Amino acid sequence: MTVQLPQLQTIELTLHEPGVLVMAFNRPSRMNSMVPESYSEWRQVMELTANTPAIRVLIITGNGRAYSAGQDLSSVSQSESEQGEAEDIHRRNEVTRGLTKLLITSRIPIIAAVNGPAIGYGCTTLALCDLVISVESAVFRTPFAELAFCAEGCSSVTFPRILGPMVANDMILFGRALSATEMHQRGLVGRIVKPEELLPVALKVATTMAKQSQAAISVSRALIRNQNYIDELVRANDAEMDQLYLRMTSKDAKQAIAQMFARLQAGNSSVQKSKI
Repeated sequence: MTVQLPQLQTIELTLHEPGVLVMAFNRPSRMNSMVPESYSEWRQVMELTANTPAIRVLIITGNGRAYSAGQDLSSVSQSESEQGEAEDIHRRNEVTRGLTKLLITSRIPIIAAVNGPAIGYGCTTLALCDLVISVESAVFRTPFAELAFCAEGCSSVTFPRILGPMVANDMILFGRALSATEMHQRGLVGRIVKPEELLPVALKVATTMAKQSQAAISVSRALIRNQNYIDELVRANDAEMDQLYLRMTSKDAKQAIAQMFARLQAGNSSVQKSKI
């Protein structure tokens, strides 16, 4: 099997026989927080899986101690004009809109191997995967209200459906962090394993699946992820991204991000002083 894998800056790709692609977020020093290139390269990976029949299963994980810490706020648009900033945010949002749609419509099963904290988009998109395997220490959080953002990654639909309305509200509206155990009890996490077992277990599951009838798996996935549900997710993605654009260009979002930066800088200063 010969598959030409792209060389990426924020993502590491490894191909295993018989057709298992491992995609690892690769900004460990930043807890795999996502910059614009992260979304673009992830979208590139999804396009690769869509157009490469030899790839039968995708595993998504993170290098280092985090799965993904969500959006890197230091990468927020710094355009000098409001119009330039709005255009930049619109371009980024369209990339994310397209990425989410590719996750929704993926032709192959996706397994998430959650090795640590899963925040924001790294958390919400787990619900679009076919199986989530996690270490017990992982934490799941969607700090949308804290940043004056809104639900994304189809979480306005998937979280109430999987977690139940009250827990979904607790996460999306109130920013509650859930443990892997709680996510397992609620049904978003399928399996909890030891850290050293995470990737071996994910690879074993994926390899077994890749060796089985792809036609049968495709039919079962189509029955589970029926067209009505897919259409609902596509509509939710469009609605979320439209609203997220309005949120990200709003005054209260800019203020919330500035306040977050101030808290982070104060925290870094305290840590540096404690080391002196």
